[in-house]
Amino acid sequence: MTLTLASVIRSMDTDAMTRLLTLRPDLASPAPRSLAEMAERASTQASVRAALDGLDSWQHRVVLAIAALGDDSVEDLAGHLLDPSIVPVPGSDAEQSASPDPQPGTDPTSAADTSLPTRQDLDDAIAHLVDLAVVLPEEGSLHLVGAAATVLGPNPAGLAPASAQPLTETEIRERLEAAGPTVLPVLRRLMWTPSGHVPHARRPVSPETATSPIDLALAHRLLRPIDNETVVLPREVSLLLRGGRLFETPVPAAPPAWPAPRPAARTNSAALGTALEAISAMSALLEAVETINPSRLSSGGIAKRDATRALARVARGDAGWLYLVLAVSAGLISADGRGWLPTTTADKWRQDELWSQWLALRDGWLAIPQTPGELSNTLDAPAPATARAWRQQVLSELATAEPGTPIDPELVIARIAWRHPRWPVPEAAPVLRATLEECQILGLTALSGRSDLVDAVEDPGMPARQEAIILQSDLTAVAPGPLTPALAADLALLADRESTGVAGVRRFTHSSLRRALDVGWTGDRVRQWWHDHSMSEVPQGLLVLLDDVVRDHGRVSVAAAGAILEVDDPSLLETLLRSTAAEELGLRKVAPTVLAAQADPDVALAQLRELGLSPVARDSHGDIFNTPAPPRAKSTDRAGVTPAPGTSSRSDPKELAEALSSLPTFNDSRHLLAMLHRAQADGSWIEVTWVRDDGTTVADTVKVMAVAKGAMRCVRRGGGGVVIIPVPRVSAVRAAVQ
Repeated sequence: MTLTLASVIRSMDTDAMTRLLTLRPDLASPAPRSLAEMAERASTQASVRAALDGLDSWQHRVVLAIAALGDDSVEDLAGHLLDPSIVPVPGSDAEQSASPDPQPGTDPTSAADTSLPTRQDLDDAIAHLVDLAVVLPEEGSLHLVGAAATVLGPNPAGLAPASAQPLTETEIRERLEAAGPTVLPVLRRLMWTPSGHVPHARRPVSPETATSPIDLALAHRLLRPIDNETVVLPREVSLLLRGGRLFETPVPAAPPAWPAPRPAARTNSAALGTALEAISAMSALLEAVETINPSRLSSGGIAKRDATRALARVARGDAGWLYLVLAVSAGLISADGRGWLPTTTADKWRQDELWSQWLALRDGWLAIPQTPGELSNTLDAPAPATARAWRQQVLSELATAEPGTPIDPELVIARIAWRHPRWPVPEAAPVLRATLEECQILGLTALSGRSDLVDAVEDPGMPARQEAIILQSDLTAVAPGPLTPALAADLALLADRESTGVAGVRRFTHSSLRRALDVGWTGDRVRQWWHDHSMSEVPQGLLVLLDDVVRDHGRVSVAAAGAILEVDDPSLLETLLRSTAAEELGLRKVAPTVLAAQADPDVALAQLRELGLSPVARDSHGDIFNTPAPPRAKSTDRAGVTPAPGTSSRSDPKELAEALSSLPTFNDSRHLLAMLHRAQADGSWIEVTWVRDDGTTVADTVKVMAVAKGAMRCVRRGGGGVVIIPVPRVSAVRAAVQ
């Protein structure tokens, strides 16, 4: 009896079904309600195509061979794929590739290539295909499921379909000899691709009148017309010309080997430094976005001018765009009506440990939707679904190497091409190279080697945060290492960033110190902060700068009453009244030292600062007005992040297999038909579980009115009307509860 996919799945034990659900997760999501539903889903072209896309080059070569040979035995398959003794026809291309000239100084008898597949490799590949339910073993032969044959195409391994009247090997050799050597070049062109274009292919020809090579091949039936414009090389002729080989070039059973690893200590040390640089660069970007508040384009994304300003002290070139899209994918910045802003997730990220910060960057990198090498300010532009897949694949491939292994981009591309022969890897080579460049920016690779950060789950040794800075006489502060979150926040308030990096440099200026005074700091507090956190004496120049800022700060105060300007110097008050800002602000004198303004307080503050003054804002009670919390965009957990491939929630394969195995099944269709006929004769109500046209499984309580092999006519209980149920879609039948 011919095996079917449904019968094979019904006969699986729990272990085999668990392997199937693990290898083909689409069968388990959503969880099927019956074995019949699972079998129907497994036989669809979409599911089979996903299974075939997961095969490596050797496994794909084996399934192509099974499709080309039909229901053949394992021994015949091994002969076509592994037997080195097959000899092509003299003069063919196959002979030239199968019998290369021996190199000087080599022994032709010991030229076996140990990288070629062995019988064990073939057995392992077949076992994997059987576990996938793509190939069904049947009485010593291998049967390819119908959907797989459709997905692989009409000419697997470049062989035409089996001939209705195939020629024997003896007949082919006799016809080749009779046609003469001029037909061989014509046949060689179609040896690996069986069909070709020939005008008037159905023209009458005979061996006696044929003169051209094509006419000779047609006359001797070495070529066959399939329509008036197309000819095909019969599969038996092609196999003879190939010498029994199914494929032109061999495929190894393993990917290209990684080179020997170098000592990993130096690579890992450099990678940690790069990871810290990435954390520092992201911190600088968040600070710049908060300061600049970049505009959001109407088409999505960030205004390029604002993006360039924000990235000026973060990174240059492609690395800068990477940090920008990474901040979005990690949920650290987002856009609302006010433009692009840091999120509450960014506030939490700033307080995290260094290792947690870097892990968030690595996870966000995997979720970036933009294509590597094509990053820009158009953050919301539609992106191909393959962008995340390429990054995930590169990271998975790096994980197969030992730490310290030299990483050659071309080797990584070759390994991915071997692992996914159905993927467009050659066309995506520039994307993969750009992905590896991103890996260098994040520290996944360093010094052209693979680092521990590729698959590390615990802190590999991030340095401790520092509680001190170095104050210099040029009015700058240098961070000797990563700072604690509180110290970093205070330093960002007091000084402007001059450079990024772990040992970042910040400069104290009039505006930066005034910024601190504006939010409620006092001169004494700034001096004490310097004293507490400086690793050396506070430079005299800094103290002089602070005294200048404190002396000018607060000479003009603005009250929130429309606004009210209080001026402690009468001469300064008169100067203000005669200034160009007087008309714009609507100033008028209400007291010897008080001016009233028609403008809002924030407008008045901005205008006075443009005049070179240092006004201080006061609330309605006369107290210094503390700056409110900076605006934040609405934050969602990991905004824009989608689960990496294979991490989406789904049923546990083993639990699902056990549940499906416990459902009632039928040994064959006759058993099912007997149960239905019995229910029809008894007139009893039964509960039928079956699969609808849309793939959903339903359970109906029905009374069988008529039944045949193809379908049964039933009446639903409770006035549900008549329903026609296809018998092959029935997965369970049981007596209905009365």
